[in-house]
Amino acid sequence: MVSRFAFFANLAFLAVAGLLVSVSPGRSVEGDGTVAVISDLHFDPFDPPELAAALAGSAPAAWSATFASVDNQAMSRSGKDTNHALLVSSLAAFAKRAADADFAIAPGDFLAHEFEAKAAKALNVAPTSQVVAEMTVKTTVFVADLLAEALAGKPAIVALGNNDSSCGDYRIEPGGRYLAAMRETVRRLVGTARLDPDFDETYAAAGYYAARHPTVANGLIIVLNDILWSTKYRDACGTGGLAAAEAMFDWLRERLARQRAAGGRVWMVHHIPWGIDPYSTIEAPASNCPAKVVSFLQEPYASAFPALLAEYRDVLQASFSGHTHFDDYRLLIDRQGAAIGVDKVTPAISPIFGQNPGFQVFTYDRRSGAPKDFSTWYLANPGDAPHRADWRFEYTFTEAYGLPAYSPAAVETLWKATSADSARRSTYQRLYAVGRGTLDLDKLPAYSCAIRHLDRPSFTACYCGTVR
Repeated sequence: MVSRFAFFANLAFLAVAGLLVSVSPGRSVEGDGTVAVISDLHFDPFDPPELAAALAGSAPAAWSATFASVDNQAMSRSGKDTNHALLVSSLAAFAKRAADADFAIAPGDFLAHEFEAKAAKALNVAPTSQVVAEMTVKTTVFVADLLAEALAGKPAIVALGNNDSSCGDYRIEPGGRYLAAMRETVRRLVGTARLDPDFDETYAAAGYYAARHPTVANGLIIVLNDILWSTKYRDACGTGGLAAAEAMFDWLRERLARQRAAGGRVWMVHHIPWGIDPYSTIEAPASNCPAKVVSFLQEPYASAFPALLAEYRDVLQASFSGHTHFDDYRLLIDRQGAAIGVDKVTPAISPIFGQNPGFQVFTYDRRSGAPKDFSTWYLANPGDAPHRADWRFEYTFTEAYGLPAYSPAAVETLWKATSADSARRSTYQRLYAVGRGTLDLDKLPAYSCAIRHLDRPSFTACYCGTVR
């Protein structure tokens, strides 16, 4: 692990240099808790590539010293994944905002896009070599260690993303070496005492687990590896993917039932948002609109997962995902058309898709466990030098949208506003890209429909009536 002295020495330097912002919205009232959420860090250790050999030949605990040999590295610019300068800057800002938090959540994607190809090129080896596989583990551990240092002992609830694998994108191997290698790191981040007794079994099997909520009595946090349910998932390095996906769904059903019987509540952490992928739908080459609609998950999970959550509406209290890199929402709707749950899609640290790096801090009622509000911070000048990093407070949900609390009902009110020319619609368009431009009006119908319509038939009815 990187030494705490070294990491917080960096924090002190960044504070003096003016990186850490001092502006903050009002502190939460007594009795409220806070949780900090950071997603899609997508760390690229091969920037610059000449460090690759030294990194491959050393333990993650030695990597900070290697990166320190690089003079004046600028933070990653828009269109690139996270380099070391941006990673340290982001975690420094996150550490400041998480200083009073009860714990943190990280919904996945620690590794850069096309990690295996980048590693192979930098190390002059085949993408399938053991050296590359070892680098996937070392890099994930390095990022996890820095996150742990930023949190100064607070628990971090971490999920896996589609890039977090030693086999390739959307190719996590159930029961494979990557999961076995990462299990102890996850145990350390979450805390052994919080983990359910079946952690060793479920994490080794497919990277999912349950943990006791750090502050809410009888609260449970369920962490899913929903990559196994993705339309893009391929079990390229094994043969147990189908069985593992089914086993995880059965396990989820059992855990929800157990929490209901115990009178408890559930927070869910996963990588992929519920429902339809609006970006892929817009970009799909199909000749007619219904054929263009792309679901994030494959069947039966695209239908069965939301249906299961709706069945346990009295148990599910909060949900956190990432993956899209932008600031968004998904609503869970019952058969009567009422909003009964909400999944918060957290913006990314990596600016590869054009948004600014950002993270969010939520307030919640420690007694009931219900989320109440959240605020967003972002980096206004990616690509600049770290000592000039301009981390800013962007908005608080209730203030930006003029709503009483962050809740399914509030997000449904926001969703309704996206269908009309309104101040709330303009605010959603502006905040979607985390301080970098606005969501185009011609693309808004796909993103608006995706908030509330999780299944293909209802999304198709919503979206295909608005486009040619």
